[in-house]
Amino acid sequence: MTVGRQRTGLKANLEVIGLFALLLSVVTSFLVGFLLREDSIGGASFDFYYFHWPLVKLFSAISWGQAIADYGGIAAANNPLLYMIASLLPFRDDQTSYHVITFIVALLTWPLLSWAYYRRYSKYGIDWLWASFGASTILISPSFRSSAFWGTTDYVPLVFCAVTSLLVSRFQDSEAGKARAVDLLTLIALVVLSSCAFYTRQFYAFLPIFAAWTVLTRTETPPFWVLSVFLVTMLPEMVLLYLWKGINPPPTQSDFHPATISVVLVGANVGLLSTPFILGSIRRSLADILPGWWGARSTVVTLAGLLVFIVALRATAWPALGGGIIEKAGLRMGALGTPFILTVSYFGLVAVVLFSIRSATNALLVGAFLVPFFTSLFSYQHYLEPALAVALFLFADTQTARTVFSKRVLTCNFVFSALILAIAIVYYDLFQHLSEIPK
Repeated sequence: MTVGRQRTGLKANLEVIGLFALLLSVVTSFLVGFLLREDSIGGASFDFYYFHWPLVKLFSAISWGQAIADYGGIAAANNPLLYMIASLLPFRDDQTSYHVITFIVALLTWPLLSWAYYRRYSKYGIDWLWASFGASTILISPSFRSSAFWGTTDYVPLVFCAVTSLLVSRFQDSEAGKARAVDLLTLIALVVLSSCAFYTRQFYAFLPIFAAWTVLTRTETPPFWVLSVFLVTMLPEMVLLYLWKGINPPPTQSDFHPATISVVLVGANVGLLSTPFILGSIRRSLADILPGWWGARSTVVTLAGLLVFIVALRATAWPALGGGIIEKAGLRMGALGTPFILTVSYFGLVAVVLFSIRSATNALLVGAFLVPFFTSLFSYQHYLEPALAVALFLFADTQTARTVFSKRVLTCNFVFSALILAIAIVYYDLFQHLSEIPK
């Protein structure tokens, strides 16, 4: 028995040391990437110099109302909150200072997200160190890194996701029926903070929707108060819709239309990014993650559906730049490229359906999360990564969350994200110096 306790203690010590070493490596990598001006999605530096920085200057030079009305003809399809905040910074005229600020804020997002993970999962055996390890994956996410290093919008909404989770976590997984009503100040804070993610990026419309749903279904708060506060908070967005005559600024409205290609690219990216969660949840066979009613008949129907999917969309014209690793790999595969892309896309969509039918909460999360991606011409991988993992961990229903937020899944997700980062850096080879980019 003594020997057994010693081995257990040694194993625990090695685990702690290993996690600390990994976290130190991740933070070091994040710092080195910033110093080397890493652009691992291959477009963040271009977007910054040609879109985001001019908009920061625009919102600093003229009134916000005038800037919002037309964005000065600059083709940026994001909601304007980041530019409003940046226009208030004392160092807004200095690009280097701006990048340092965005780097620091992004790095601080890691402990904030760690706190959110810990608050939700501590009662399920996840300690602070493992919560920090799970959150550290954002620091090796190409999308998060590029956005943080170049001061674009994609990292900012994750801050609001973490804060929203901290506010709802105290009643989100209540097992004793509905929690008591949320007080008015907390409700207002929840609504405002969740809406800020949407006001930064249209793709985060799911966050205020999910926050309202959670309060309505998990607490005794009167529906009238919940809906009233949320509707009032949405008024600024209604003003934007009126000014722009659509969900996007006027210069980009020509790109605003649903397209089959968006559905396929979203499915392909979901198929790719859901891989670590599926692999990490399997212990013996696929039956560990498939619903109980799944059998041979379901398998045959699914494979038949794949054949129909490939035949029906075999003539899809792929964008030259692709929409992520799957598309880029497919474009290099010649005749096998289209079946490869469509197969991954199809099974990504199947995974979405199976996830949705587990509960009304999951169905709402999937619908609110994915629908905005279908309103743009192309849906790139960095739109969903790492947002998909963060949304899944923070806002999936209790049973699903407990299944996917395990040490095994977190390890798979970390390794998978590190692999994606390595592929992105090798593919783009874009450690660029500022002197190489036009000002």
